Amino acid sequence: MAWSNRTGLGGWRVFGIPILVDPSWFVIVVWVAWTLAHGYFPSGHPGWPPTMYWLTGAIAAVLLFGCVLLHELGHSLVAKRAGIPVTQVTLFIFGGVAQLGQEPRRPQTELLIALAGPMVSVALAWGCSVLGGTLPAETLGQEAVVAILRYLGFVNVALLCFNLLPGFPLDGGRVLRALLWAWTGSLRKATRVASLAGAGLGWGLAGLGIWALLRGARLDGLWYIVLGLFLRGAARNSYRRAGPAPRSEAGA
Repeated sequence: MAWSNRTGLGGWRVFGIPILVDPSWFVIVVWVAWTLAHGYFPSGHPGWPPTMYWLTGAIAAVLLFGCVLLHELGHSLVAKRAGIPVTQVTLFIFGGVAQLGQEPRRPQTELLIALAGPMVSVALAWGCSVLGGTLPAETLGQEAVVAILRYLGFVNVALLCFNLLPGFPLDGGRVLRALLWAWTGSLRKATRVASLAGAGLGWGLAGLGIWALLRGARLDGLWYIVLGLFLRGAARNSYRRAGPAPRSEAGA
């Protein structure tokens, strides 16, 4: 996703890339762990001790963002291989972002960078699903491990589908921009069209949130509205920065 320079907690590097954690990340991890411990795991595995629900929910929430980090590293490593510097990877409330130091010079490079993250998600979804379907679940601990793997398999598919929506700055929006760039020969025009698509997608998510609120799904409705407004704002900023060589970032 498009993202301006931000500060965060960090101090470590993976493949030479600084990894930062925005304070908002802690909020979403606690929220995900709570929803898993109070809804997802109890509905699928009744009879577990309450502490097991919380422990499983917390581990699954952290591993979820581990998958997000691997997704962003997929973008980052392909960008570095293409000679594009990666200034940092940041985890925050809406997932993660790999911030590139400059735009790709060719639409083919943009396309490869955009698709690298989703390909990592495909591999994670497949690997977790296979392990979750083959490992034994005879003891409580084994059952919890299998439950976490199946959850990660499912959520990686969900994240993949969302990220491939054709609205900038999502991965699908970057794919759209690469294709438009190759077709028109203008990065500026491609960025503007893809950003408008992203803004429309943001409004659509906000509308979905309002519909969910009217149906009584308050938490889901508020989340969709906030996510939609964030996506709209990110797309709008990308549109405003559109020029001969706008700065942007590949994200999830």
